[in-house]
Amino acid sequence: MKCELCHQADAQTAITRGEGDEAEELYVCHACAKAERLKRQKKSQRTRKVTGLPPGMSMSITQISRSPDGEITEDPVDGENPPPFIGAIMNAFQDMVSDIEKAQQTAKAEKGPKYHDFPVPRVDAAYRIGNRLHLEGLHLIGELDAVKRALRALKMELVGVSADGINETGHVYTLRYSGSSEQAKRVVEDLLREERNARVRLFEELPRVLGDSLCRALAVMKNCRLLSPGEYFDLLSPLRLAAKEEMLDGIDSAEIERRLAEADLTSSEDKLEQAERDRIDAERADEMNARFEDVVLNERAEEKFL
Repeated sequence: MKCELCHQADAQTAITRGEGDEAEELYVCHACAKAERLKRQKKSQRTRKVTGLPPGMSMSITQISRSPDGEITEDPVDGENPPPFIGAIMNAFQDMVSDIEKAQQTAKAEKGPKYHDFPVPRVDAAYRIGNRLHLEGLHLIGELDAVKRALRALKMELVGVSADGINETGHVYTLRYSGSSEQAKRVVEDLLREERNARVRLFEELPRVLGDSLCRALAVMKNCRLLSPGEYFDLLSPLRLAAKEEMLDGIDSAEIERRLAEADLTSSEDKLEQAERDRIDAERADEMNARFEDVVLNERAEEKFL
């Protein structure tokens, strides 16, 4: 009897090929029997148990690779197809990495341009307090918000000071710019021209607006029971404009400038207990009550504002 596989050599032994209902017994030569045995061993070596899978379930080893267009692909070993969820997991991971990269790029773009602080030491002293621009005039005539919008369009911004709960106290600002220093210089020149015009308008066209601000500031200084540094600085701001025009009796411009320079805008008292803060604010209020008791608008100011 000839081998039932090669049909050339004589049959020498019997083997079983296939499983279950498809199993069949064949009489084959020694060479074909050995080839079938090696084939079964090779197949068994391609299959490994995977921790975490249900009992009895196995998974073939598959090569995971990336195609030229970036897509995750599955290259089966020895022609055996892998479970489809492996590719799905890898593609999901790729999407997650891609989303992270996009988020990082978006965050970097949202940071916007790098800003620089414009130095103000050479600015006319009448329009600065310390290292900040003093724009009380533009605030009082109601044009400060429009100025801020115009500056944002030029990729510039006015950064005020918040202290002790007072937002943009004293209306003093640092100008931050992202373009050239020459452009920033021209913008500052235009800005100071507008502030100068605003102060002229207050004295000539809107005296009641300025007078209201001055009288409110003096009333608080004379009668407050608690006074924080931030509010103190804010009240001195309009008084500075009047003092420079010599419209106050009882205090001069130099003293107001000194008080503004010495004001603490760091909100350092926030670290104290409430009782201690109230005590310090009360002492400051009592001091200002006494100091401003005799500070009044002079006759020239009364003619303008009253």
